[in-house]
Amino acid sequence: MSNSSNIFLDLDGTVYVDNIVINNADEQIRRLKNNGFQIYYLTNNTSKNTEYYKSKLKKMNLPISNDSIISPINVIIEWIKKKNYKTIYVLGVEDLKKEIIEKTQVKINSKNAECVIIAFDKELTYKKLEETCKLINNGVPYYLSHIDNYCPTLNGNMPDCGSIGLMIEKTTGKISNGHFGKPSELMTSYIRKIIGDNNKNILVGDRIQTDIAIGKKIGAETVIVCSGEFKKDTEINYNLENTQIHNTLTDFLLTI
Repeated sequence: MSNSSNIFLDLDGTVYVDNIVINNADEQIRRLKNNGFQIYYLTNNTSKNTEYYKSKLKKMNLPISNDSIISPINVIIEWIKKKNYKTIYVLGVEDLKKEIIEKTQVKINSKNAECVIIAFDKELTYKKLEETCKLINNGVPYYLSHIDNYCPTLNGNMPDCGSIGLMIEKTTGKISNGHFGKPSELMTSYIRKIIGDNNKNILVGDRIQTDIAIGKKIGAETVIVCSGEFKKDTEINYNLENTQIHNTLTDFLLTI
């Protein structure tokens, strides 16, 4: 592990909203990369696969490498391999399912499913909900890819995985067995393997309960920005001890 600093950047609401980079953050991210920082992009969004994010960030002229993207997908894949599951059911988009199958060789099928994973499904249908609830009603354990209730867009907030999970929970009367995104112990463990003994880590995000929470868990310097969920004039500033507050990511990066 090199002695260079790691910086973990949330995406939605921090680096960009939809396809719009916030306040020329790309320029500052490139500058830090050129100055020796290792850049990681940390997202909870599972409505797209890893290759989509690599392509999107490249189009935004952001520095990217094979291991730059950290999402619940990485954690799910590692977890499935460790559990040695043969068949699971995934409520999620087709691209997510394809990546999971490709990297784990697991079968995705409701028949003989050993667990259910509920993701951020922009291809959601009632049939999928029925199949999911049927499995859970029959005792199959289920997990959420992440707990965000909504995703910020230029048209306001839209339902995310947490909201889908709440619908399943209300319907079945059964609580999920956990999740794979920020700030879960599974993702915390995944990131700790990346940072190793490096004690200079910075995490920037726009959500207290996910971004700042996992930043504190990994022992990183935490920074919250006001370009997404967090608004310093309206939020109750709890659990923000030793956390910097900046209007945008660019405003913070200019201090480095």
